[in-house]
Formats: sequence, structure tokens, C-alpha cells
Amino acid sequence: MIGRLGHRLILGLVLLLGLMALIASATLFWQWRQAHLFNRAYADGSLVKQLLRIDDPHHAYSIAYLLAAQRLDSKGVAQLQRALSIAEAARPPELRARAKFAAGNLYFDLATISGNIGAGGSHQQAVAQIELAREAYKSALRLVPDMYPARYNLELLDRLSPEKRTQAWLAETDGVTLKPFKRNGTAMMRDNTRRGLP
Repeated sequence: MIGRLGHRLILGLVLLLGLMALIASATLFWQWRQAHLFNRAYADGSLVKQLLRIDDPHHAYSIAYLLAAQRLDSKGVAQLQRALSIAEAARPPELRARAKFAAGNLYFDLATISGNIGAGGSHQQAVAQIELAREAYKSALRLVPDMYPARYNLELLDRLSPEKRTQAWLAETDGVTLKPFKRNGTAMMRDNTRRGLP
């Protein structure tokens, strides 16, 4: 037979377990609520407005994904670059690689836009954007070597790169160091003889 002390001990243990279950339930409900609010903000697009307060790389990548699906002006491109730079600081290498791949896609698109001379583009700027895209794809492949979309885009970038001749080519263009050489009075970029992987 269990004595009075045993009943109190069992009752205390049951109350302690009930309190622990209540705390665990409240914590899980709070986490579910945060995830629900995040998913709703993602679905309606209002998550983009939270960029200035975001320091979580996963949320920043989600914001970048939403921004990339929109037609962006220069302010939107700056927001996208900021979100991707936050996402590139993530601890998991897969997320960092996806962020670098997305940055490569952004620079590839900007190079395509900048290379249109007839629409007021700049050949120098297009070459600089191509170099940034190439480095972003290589960085993604260093983190995740079997990321086949990055391999494909790197190869595509090398095949579709514009001719690398410019007039009055400077050693630095938009902060990207490029090494020109002179031939026939024209500054040119050395062509990438290696194709494909970095």
C-alpha cells in the first residue's frame, strides 16, 4: 500500500509532468503561429516589406525568391541584392549555394540588359556583370559541386558571352577588377580558355 507521502509524491509528479506538457504545447503553438504568419506573408507578398528587419538567412532567401519573380526597378534590384547577401551568410552550405546561384542569375540578367547598346546599354558594364555572374556560379559550385543548374548556367554564360572588345577599357569597372591587354590599339579582355567548371 502506498502511504500518504507516496500519494503526494505521485500527485506532485503528475502536476510537474502536466506543467511541462503545457509549456511544451505553448512553445509549439507559438512556433506554429510564427510559421503560419510567415507563410501567409509569403503567399500575399507582404513578406517583401519585412526585408529591413530580417536577419534570418532563410527568410531573406524567401524574400529574394519573391523579388526575383517580379519586374524590378533599380530599387527592387538593390533590395534583391541585399536579401541575397543576407542569405549568403547562412550556415547550411546548400542555402548559401542557392543564394550564390540566384545572385549569378541576377548578374546574368543584368549583363543581358546592359549589353543592349541600342537601348542605351554599356558594353563595359555588361562584361563586368558577366564576370560577377561567373564568379557567383563558381562560388555556388565550390559549395555544392553537383549543382547542375549552376554548371549549366556557367557553360551557357561562357558560350553566350559578348565579344570582349571595348574602347577605352579601364583596369577596374564598377569595382570589378578585370585584366585588359592591348592589341591593335584596342583594349581587350583575355578570353576564358577554360570552359565549364571552375
